[in-house]
Amino acid sequence: MLTRRIDQLVGGYADGDAISQEARYMRDVLRRRGFQSDIYASAAHIAPALKGDALPYERFDPSAPDAVIFHFSTATPATGLYASARGLRILRYHNITPSVYFEGVDDAVAAQLRQAHDELAQAVGQSDRCWSDSTYNAQDIARLGGGAFSEVMPLFFSHEEFAGGQDAALQAAFGDDLCNWLFVGRIVPNKGIEDLIQAFAWYHRCLNPRSRLLIAGSEASCPPYYGMLRLLAARLGLMNVCFTGFVSTAGRHTLYRCADVFVTASRHEGFCLPLIEAMECDVPVVARDAGGMPEALGEGGVRFDGLDARELALLVARVTDAGPLRTQVLASQQRRLESLHGRRGDEELMQRLEKLLASRKRDS
Repeated sequence: MLTRRIDQLVGGYADGDAISQEARYMRDVLRRRGFQSDIYASAAHIAPALKGDALPYERFDPSAPDAVIFHFSTATPATGLYASARGLRILRYHNITPSVYFEGVDDAVAAQLRQAHDELAQAVGQSDRCWSDSTYNAQDIARLGGGAFSEVMPLFFSHEEFAGGQDAALQAAFGDDLCNWLFVGRIVPNKGIEDLIQAFAWYHRCLNPRSRLLIAGSEASCPPYYGMLRLLAARLGLMNVCFTGFVSTAGRHTLYRCADVFVTASRHEGFCLPLIEAMECDVPVVARDAGGMPEALGEGGVRFDGLDARELALLVARVTDAGPLRTQVLASQQRRLESLHGRRGDEELMQRLEKLLASRKRDS
């Protein structure tokens, strides 16, 4: 009997990227179950440290796999490769940021996001099944006519990825007795980081001058926005707003361990894995009630909406204080983690795939 093959297509492959982590998780499950399986990405967007763990698009053979899983989040040449695949085509949808957030800030990125929406419509029409990683994201697939063959399958990730490693330089820089607010994510306009900086300014001036805001993430996706944030922090006279740039998995783990609270004012998220990373590290989470974040948090953390800078600062102060609210928040997060840890991801993935492969075999 020939060994079956299921391959995956991703736009890029990098350390610390949620889509890359999920693709790696799926590949490893498939290989353990006896499938041949590889991940294909744009050669220009495979992180140097991960070259060899993912293969360039040029090596993808559309006639080889029994099924191909296409992780979709942006415009990419993989859309054409996906269309050419002869096996079962499964669209794994991770959300596209609406272009409106970038218009007037970085018009080139805004145009790329509009193209991504066009490519998504094409990919939905070519798919045998669509898997969205949140109910929020599934709404996009339904609007494009894919509701009849769409399912919600929460993001897969390995809890072990959060369990170790330390960056000595980051620990030395931020492991002191200051109260650390932490944000982890790309530095892009939909993240609402300007709201975070303004709330921190109020907190730092009026409540706790021995405090620091750590903003951990790459600025490469939208340099103009990064520049605006640096100017905002300077105009507000904030010396303790620290942009760390991209951090490795070990670096993120170190920052979570240094953090007193994780705060995000993001206005648009398809899921938001850093929320779960923070909970795994026993850091209380304060997040805007937007996008797919309520699904990621479940009953854990604190959600807010409609707060001005002062009100958000006061909320974070209550969470950072060693009082009953902090205790309640951390307890709610542990309950959420228990439910996540109880998920049998390997079985869930294989049951879905085997069902689809069997159905295709009957129809052929």
